[in-house]
Amino acid sequence: MSGAPDMLERAVEVRTDAVRHLTALAGDASMCAIGRSGRSFPAAKYHEGRQAAAGQLLRLLRQEPSNLEDARHDEIIERVTSQWRRVLDDAATKGPDWAAYASGGLDAVADVVEPRQ
Repeated sequence: MSGAPDMLERAVEVRTDAVRHLTALAGDASMCAIGRSGRSFPAAKYHEGRQAAAGQLLRLLRQEPSNLEDARHDEIIERVTSQWRRVLDDAATKGPDWAAYASGGLDAVADVVEPRQ
């Protein structure tokens, strides 16, 4: 696995991409307002999850010294991945928006670790 500087760059890229997609989908409406409307919007929730997970990784990786060994970075990735898997497992009974949110989070972590071609 590559070190923190590369992962930091990829986390920024994933978060920026997620925000761009989320903005395009939701326009000037906040996700809270969309949620209160009672309408399901899995496409936006997916990108909201991507943004949340990439932001979480950014915060955690920025707390670590850049010269820290890859084993510590792997530990951070595994912890975040496990958390998002639990969110996805819990989402099964909460509906498509939660499932999309959790799937977006897991995809973001995977994209930071191994960028898509």
